[in-house]
Amino acid sequence: MTSEDNNSNSNSGNRSPHHNLKDIPAAWSERVTPLERTLVPKFAARAYHLPGNSLCADWLQYMLNNHPVIGICCHHRLHPLKTRQRCIIFLGSFAFGVAITNVCYLWFISTGRDAEQEVFSIDLNTQDSAHYSVSAGLVMLVTVGSGLHTFFDRFIWSVSACRCCRAGGTFETNSINSPRRGRWQDIGTYLVVLLVVLVIAAASFIVIVRVKMDDEGQTEIPYIQDNNTTLTDIVDSVKDFELEDFSFMKAYCIEFGVSLFVYYPFFDTILFSGVLGCYRLPLLGGRPYEVRKEEKKNNGKSGERRVSAVEMA
Repeated sequence: MTSEDNNSNSNSGNRSPHHNLKDIPAAWSERVTPLERTLVPKFAARAYHLPGNSLCADWLQYMLNNHPVIGICCHHRLHPLKTRQRCIIFLGSFAFGVAITNVCYLWFISTGRDAEQEVFSIDLNTQDSAHYSVSAGLVMLVTVGSGLHTFFDRFIWSVSACRCCRAGGTFETNSINSPRRGRWQDIGTYLVVLLVVLVIAAASFIVIVRVKMDDEGQTEIPYIQDNNTTLTDIVDSVKDFELEDFSFMKAYCIEFGVSLFVYYPFFDTILFSGVLGCYRLPLLGGRPYEVRKEEKKNNGKSGERRVSAVEMA
């Protein structure tokens, strides 16, 4: 071995693992395993199927990793959303639900519409002659309220997961090369914290406005439609509120709990099955679509290997 080789070896041993872009893949492989590169993007995308999983295993991992409450304690160790992030997302989801529910309520009062007005009814020809009525308020909550709530939940999930900067993401190499790699990966979490704080503040204000309107029997929204009421008056009126004035929050907590532990598993299982997308549509195809997509990808790779083997022969 020559002296030049010894010098090159000693220099290479003293080099930082991030001294050059060409050395990033080797340095990155020391930190992140191929399993992480495979699973982390799928976890961040709320994938229905993981490689090698059976139907039952996929359903179990989907519920444990994505359920707003169960996922706080039972998520996979490689999932990009940890316990603290999930608690922040859950708090934001609860606050947004409170806000959108009371906004719908205030909209009916301020516009003079009757939230209890019957939109349609269902009569069952049974011995008890059951009659089910669907009100305008319920339709508003199920359509507009639930739609906005679902969009908000998925949005803060995607921003917090920040899959593009995680292992296997588009900017994986750049984020590792940067000395601020951890900050780039957590920038989504910081944005979600700011958004959740704003949502909590807005929800608190809306709840105070509703209690004030119910207590005084007003039909105009204070500080918004009623120009005689200032923000200071609304804040000062909190001192006169009693616990019974917030009784509607008890009903919302019960509805929120039922939606989490009854409706969420039911509707997400339907999405998981892929029946809404005939097992083929990208967004509604569920697990069958992802399994079919994975099989095509594996078949394509095996075909490329066979072609390269024939060319070498």
